[in-house]
Amino acid sequence: MRDRQPPLYLITGIVIGLLVGLFVSYVLLPVRYSDTSPDTLSTEQKAAYRALIARAYLYEADQSRAFSRIALLGDANAGESLVAQAQEIVAAGGDALAARGLALLASVITNPETFITPLASIQVIQNTTVDLTKDPAATETPVPASPTPFVTYTPRPTATPKPTQGTPYQLVGEPRAICEPGNPALLKVYVYDSQGKGVSGVRIEISIPDGGSTDFFTGLYPEINSGYADYEMIAGNTYSLRVGDGGDILSGLVPPQCELSGNSYPGSLEVKFKQP
Repeated sequence: MRDRQPPLYLITGIVIGLLVGLFVSYVLLPVRYSDTSPDTLSTEQKAAYRALIARAYLYEADQSRAFSRIALLGDANAGESLVAQAQEIVAAGGDALAARGLALLASVITNPETFITPLASIQVIQNTTVDLTKDPAATETPVPASPTPFVTYTPRPTATPKPTQGTPYQLVGEPRAICEPGNPALLKVYVYDSQGKGVSGVRIEISIPDGGSTDFFTGLYPEINSGYADYEMIAGNTYSLRVGDGGDILSGLVPPQCELSGNSYPGSLEVKFKQP
């Protein structure tokens, strides 16, 4: 007795039906998402969403709203996600403002009592002019900053996203050589306020004599210190460093030579800056 084989037209019909269904669902009538939760976004879209939150935070200075928005992404560890994205932006030479906002938000996770003054308020102060032809009692005429939906926010009288608007940071002591076999040669920078607390979001500019410079920010490694930042040095290069917008230039920085079992290797340098 022979086994009966299914008719060929049934198999053909099933295959054609599947192909038609895929064509309709992916080409003719693809699924379109609307009013969906941010946790359903792709990795790239989540990164763009975090960057927007970070920039908004710099202008709003509302950490509760910022963290409510971040929570919608459903990250297992929001702090690590913020730090990782900030590092990627800095390494790629991307949006420095977004990187600074991400670094500040990551720092606030570990130091919830930290508050900032919104950038919109800082811009209004910086654009204030004086008309000497008028009565001294009414000489200050504020020039409006660039239009922003957050200009009317009331600032908190604490730290700002640009800490260097205050007293410039000064070098504390001399650069210290650190020998760590197996680790890269890092320029380790610590930035403190006048009270000795680490300051996040401080821009650090580093350059080398044969051309080229880059910026990096404190606050990307809150597990070490809110005011910590590092940069990987290359043996044979000499670097110059400026902490903040108004700080002095520290030049002549080179990786120290360390020895282990008769073999030399480049070590790290540690420098500390503090507001007086």
